[in-house]
Amino acid sequence: MKRLMFAASLMLVVAGAGTAQAALQLGERPITRAEVISVAKKQFAQMDTDRNGTVSPQEFERYREIQNAQPDQGRGLTRIGRGWFDKCDTNGDGRVSQAEAVARPLGLFDMADVNRDGVASLSEQNMAMLFIK
Repeated sequence: MKRLMFAASLMLVVAGAGTAQAALQLGERPITRAEVISVAKKQFAQMDTDRNGTVSPQEFERYREIQNAQPDQGRGLTRIGRGWFDKCDTNGDGRVSQAEAVARPLGLFDMADVNRDGVASLSEQNMAMLFIK
C-alpha cells in the first residue's frame, strides 16, 4: 500500500496536465526537484479557484469532479486522490496552503533523491519503490 501511495504521489508531480509529458510514467526518465515544485504549484493554482492562497475542501472537491469528468477520469500522473486534502492539511486548519501542497510531493521526492543532487535518477526512483514495499 505504501509503495502504491509513493508511486502515485511521485508520479503526480512528474507531469503537468495537458502537456506532452502527461503519458510519462515513473521510471521513464530522471525527475528534478525543480520540476516537482513547479508542477505542484501549477496544480495548486488550478485548485485555488478563488485565488486566496489556500484550497478549501469545496475547491478540492470541485477539482476532483473535474478530474473524474475527464475521458480517462483524471487517471494520469497528476491525479489527486481522495485523501490528498487530509494529508496536505498538516496544520489542521481546514485549508491547504501552497506550502502544504508542495511539501508532500517534495518530501516524497527528497526520499527518492538519495544523493541529494536535486535529481531523482531512474535508479533512485527504482530504489525508492523497493524501499517502501
